[in-house]
Amino acid sequence: MNKLTKIFLDNGEMALYLDGHYLGSEDVSGEKMSLNDIADALQKVPGICVNNVSRPCPENDEWSWNDVVKDIFPESDNYRTRTEVTVEAFIARLSEYPTDALCCGTFWLDEDFLEVDATLTPDEIQRAMEIATKNHDCNVGYNWDFLTYAAERAKE
Repeated sequence: MNKLTKIFLDNGEMALYLDGHYLGSEDVSGEKMSLNDIADALQKVPGICVNNVSRPCPENDEWSWNDVVKDIFPESDNYRTRTEVTVEAFIARLSEYPTDALCCGTFWLDEDFLEVDATLTPDEIQRAMEIATKNHDCNVGYNWDFLTYAAERAKE
């Protein structure tokens, strides 16, 4: 995992570092780095590779960047491992980090969902897990009430 550090000085100046590598800075004059300047600075960080992609601007006046990137990043493996609800996907997500990286968390298995509703089918358990993943609120967390909510929604 990379660490972006923003350093603010009491005189209004600011600098950006990625994993200890200087990216750029701005002073109180208000002159800001462009996105291209930031990309150029990121290219100097070891392990960063750049992929330049050109696309036409969407014709719809209400377009967003998500409209542009959907064919560039079609549900990448990284996206799938963050949304799939299997042990394999969980392990794949964790494997993105060094084994000595600090982490905490919890995970729930199908047997836990059966504790809140013993009548759930395997497909309903999967849907309940997907609902729980999609609707997770870090202020609430995963708890028995939340699992019950997800299980009820999965049966709708």
